[in-house]
Amino acid sequence: MLLDRCYENEYRRTLATTFYREVIPMKKNNSTNNTNKNLSVLLLLTLSCVFTIQSHASAERVGNFALIDHEGVYHQLQKYGDSKAVVIISTAANCEENVERLHKYRLLRTTWERQGVSFVAINSSAEDSLDQVRLMDQLHNFDIPILLDDSQLVAESLGLSKAGEIVVLEPTRSQILYRGGLDIDPVRARPGLSIEAVEGTTVFADVLAKAVAGEAAAIEQTITTEAAGCALQFPARDHHASAAPDYATEVAPILQEKCVSCHIEGGIAPFAMDSHMMVQGWSPMMKEVMMTKRMPPAQVDPNVNYFTNARYMNANELQTLVHWIDAGSPRGVSEVDPLTLIEPPESVWELGEPDYIVEVPAFTVPATGVLDYENVTINLPFEDDVWVKSVQHLPGDRRVLHHLLSYIVPGDYAEEIVEGENDNYREFLEGYAPGKDEAVTYPKNTGIFVPRGSAVQMSLHYTTFGKETTDSTKLGLYFADEKPEFQYSTYSLSHGGRNIEIPPGAVDHQMSASYAFEDEVMLHGLRPHMHYRGKRMRFSVVYPDGSKDQIINVPDYNFAWQPTYRLSEPMLLPAGSRVMIEGAFDNSQYNLGNPDPAAVVRGGAQSWDEMFIGYLSYNKTGN
Repeated sequence: MLLDRCYENEYRRTLATTFYREVIPMKKNNSTNNTNKNLSVLLLLTLSCVFTIQSHASAERVGNFALIDHEGVYHQLQKYGDSKAVVIISTAANCEENVERLHKYRLLRTTWERQGVSFVAINSSAEDSLDQVRLMDQLHNFDIPILLDDSQLVAESLGLSKAGEIVVLEPTRSQILYRGGLDIDPVRARPGLSIEAVEGTTVFADVLAKAVAGEAAAIEQTITTEAAGCALQFPARDHHASAAPDYATEVAPILQEKCVSCHIEGGIAPFAMDSHMMVQGWSPMMKEVMMTKRMPPAQVDPNVNYFTNARYMNANELQTLVHWIDAGSPRGVSEVDPLTLIEPPESVWELGEPDYIVEVPAFTVPATGVLDYENVTINLPFEDDVWVKSVQHLPGDRRVLHHLLSYIVPGDYAEEIVEGENDNYREFLEGYAPGKDEAVTYPKNTGIFVPRGSAVQMSLHYTTFGKETTDSTKLGLYFADEKPEFQYSTYSLSHGGRNIEIPPGAVDHQMSASYAFEDEVMLHGLRPHMHYRGKRMRFSVVYPDGSKDQIINVPDYNFAWQPTYRLSEPMLLPAGSRVMIEGAFDNSQYNLGNPDPAAVVRGGAQSWDEMFIGYLSYNKTGN
């Protein structure tokens, strides 16, 4: 029991910090003393146990978490910091008792929301489909966001056991003030004790009143009462409680498939997942970023189309990793550590040696300062027309090259690139950005036409990091053996330009733009582009007959990860189809990437300015 408590969140944060200050330096030193390493880890375990035991004397707390609701909107507990309290209602479409109470929950929201209390529901039932959840919302006019907890990990962290159960949180301290039902006699309720529900004045209302009055701190222990409703089943949790996931056969394969391509020596991620010891040291952070959906990156709404390069992690995979971490990240009995067998790529060129390499002139980036975009034009010496089928950008120094855009232009083209603007004389080749550094092969029967006498034009955005360095980026071009049938094109759908104006402190400043295709096109890929205040972006299409489809939903936009999302099945858009992009910015203090919540933000090229661009990659069909 004592050892189990040592693996709670606070311990793990301490372990991760100390591990990399003390243990890893010893690992890298050839004179590593195994005894010292073992003593360091043992000391951490001992100290952590003391702190963990003491923490149980106070009210329960829950770690930060994030979920997408039934309409594809992202919710994170941390961003409810302005609320006096957050009420989480456990629901299930297949629970009759719960459905009968929906009107009560709606009335509660009407009563308390005006006093600064936020309401959300959570569906953790493995039996409910998304369609059932949406139908329940529509039929009963529920009008409360229903968070989809497919992995049940949030329900586990909240201690939920029934559909119909209610949790009241104080968001600034992540403190659980109350867990139970609605109709409870306060005389019979005691902190930390479970009692039967009876008619009368509600403990629930008393707790909310204290929270609204700023007296939540007076509730020293979580108040627990019995809730009416249908029992929730947790098969994965129960299974892993009897047998923790095996590192070698269950955990390592998931990490290898979903994580190691970035978390490898020399990769773009901050540490390499090259051993069990390394993963165990970082496991507290791994759990946190999974629970808040920051990792794996490029998380799009899984209920809107399927994208080949979106790093989906399903419920079973999440349960396996989180339950393994909660169990203490055990090494298991396997003699072989699968992560130690992973070899780095043999070549930096993923598709082999390119047919032609464009050498970008070296650029010296100073240690500090703000740099203007670098625009360079490099003539191509091709004596004949060629078609490009694949490209790869190879940054010289990833620490300073934030992103670049490359185009095919006539050799005498001199106009500067303005991101978000379209030019008939330029054909977008490809870009490099965080999460967009892999080789790109255009869809079958498509390519980029490069006439004789063309040039490559690039716009490069460099950022400083405290040390002078030199970047020498390369661009690899791979030629098509045969002329493809279609030209691959990219259109920049944007709004605002330098007219963007986001007020200080704005939590959800909305923006939209649209474009109608004159020709029939086959849509292959999409990329939302905003800067630090970017919050979300959704692409949809309105067909000529008035019908509408969603194309992609990016509910939690991340400036540090900007791939072009590639549709597994291209979408045919008839001539006259209008593509719409809708999104929002968060210029508040709850956006942790916000440079200055007090600033009025306008459109511009620098990262602290803003952009609102949706890139559409397609080919005309000729029909």
